[in-house]
Amino acid sequence: MRITRVDSTLLHIPLSRPRASTLEMAAGRLNHIVTLLVQVHADNGLEGIGFAYALQSSGRAMLALAQDDLTPLIVGDDPLDLERLIHKVYCRLQTIGRRGLVQQAWSAFDVALWDLKGKVAGLPLHKLLGGARDSAEVYGSDTGWLYMSVEDILKASQPYLEAGIKGIKVKVGANPQEDLDKLTRLREELGDDVWLAVDANERYDYATALTMGRFYEEEVGVGWFEEPISCEDVAGHARLARQLEIPIAAGEMLFGLDEFERYIQADALAVLQPDVTRLGGISPWLEVAALACRHHLPISPHLQPEITVQLACGLRGVTSVEYMPWHAGLFTNPPQIVQGRLVPPVGPGLGLELDNHAVAKWRVA
Repeated sequence: MRITRVDSTLLHIPLSRPRASTLEMAAGRLNHIVTLLVQVHADNGLEGIGFAYALQSSGRAMLALAQDDLTPLIVGDDPLDLERLIHKVYCRLQTIGRRGLVQQAWSAFDVALWDLKGKVAGLPLHKLLGGARDSAEVYGSDTGWLYMSVEDILKASQPYLEAGIKGIKVKVGANPQEDLDKLTRLREELGDDVWLAVDANERYDYATALTMGRFYEEEVGVGWFEEPISCEDVAGHARLARQLEIPIAAGEMLFGLDEFERYIQADALAVLQPDVTRLGGISPWLEVAALACRHHLPISPHLQPEITVQLACGLRGVTSVEYMPWHAGLFTNPPQIVQGRLVPPVGPGLGLELDNHAVAKWRVA
């Protein structure tokens, strides 16, 4: 089997629920998701679908890398020789970047090649990975943006909670006093039985994170405290972990296995949140999962539930999926919440079918 063609498409996907207020948009925060869609075609007629995302860019650099550098390196090769292709790309493109943009663009190819591998085998990806379960625990993550009031969050979260999901995650970090007030009211309204996590997206300094962490721990009872401080401050995360009982979660901004190893060696994390795009695809993501397994640490992947539901259903150590349905409209059959759990689509590989009308509508010329 040989790769005959790779189609790369840049999409700007609008959000059904904005992630930015008018003021945040004026400061440059985007209310659409930049997506690199990759379709890898093989000479047996099968096609693998993969995608990667960016939050604060046009995405044209990812598209140029995909078309000019990555595609020529894999066309003509066997798509099942994934380890060899990864090594080939790594060696050939080291001079323009071992991390960051190159591996984010490559992640779409890696995902597509895993999708193709599943289709060749005639098995869903979660079966190839181990078949740990048929559905995954899921929490809502697109209902608690910084600009939203308590009433807004409750209204947006109600359909998820009525569907029986694990709970919701709320953004914090812009104003500590507002965080205190908002989380106090949310816990009062939701009650003690609803799982509630907070995500600071690195906005606190250490002292503020410690004070807020104690409040979240003692007064709110949150499920975890996510990205409390800068991702580069491993020692600070370790100090917080020693001072607080609340689980510290992070990992979405880490770009390699070595970065996760530093956090684990420092006992700085209780929950790992590796991101498929930022790590360079499913292949390196699985290396992080193996590392977490060796240290008995749970994994809750960052974003992309269309991909991560397969990982969660395949691997026992993946304890939950973050439901951020930014890419759901790109497919005719995205994963569905059934009886409070996320269920992958039926079919081999990722099981996803592209909505060609949506692709055409959101394509960047």
